Amino acid sequence: GSRVELNCLAEGRPPPLISWFRGDLGGGGGGGAETLLREEPVATSLELVWDQVTAGDAGIYSCVAENRHGRHHRTIQLHVA
Repeated sequence: GSRVELNCLAEGRPPPLISWFRGDLGGGGGGGAETLLREEPVATSLELVWDQVTAGDAGIYSCVAENRHGRHHRTIQLHVA
């Protein structure tokens, strides 16, 4: 059970809405992914933190940043040994 931090940084005008999802976004649309965190469009980063990560936390995590000009996402595979 180690500490794990995933940080998503995004900047834009207007400031983007930043969200963390767990699961497959299905081509970027949010498909069957579970919303974990969402930050109103004032922050430029959103951090997902586990104080004691477990094998059950392993999986696909995606950060999505969106504003009226578009949407970008990055995905990470979290492996827990």
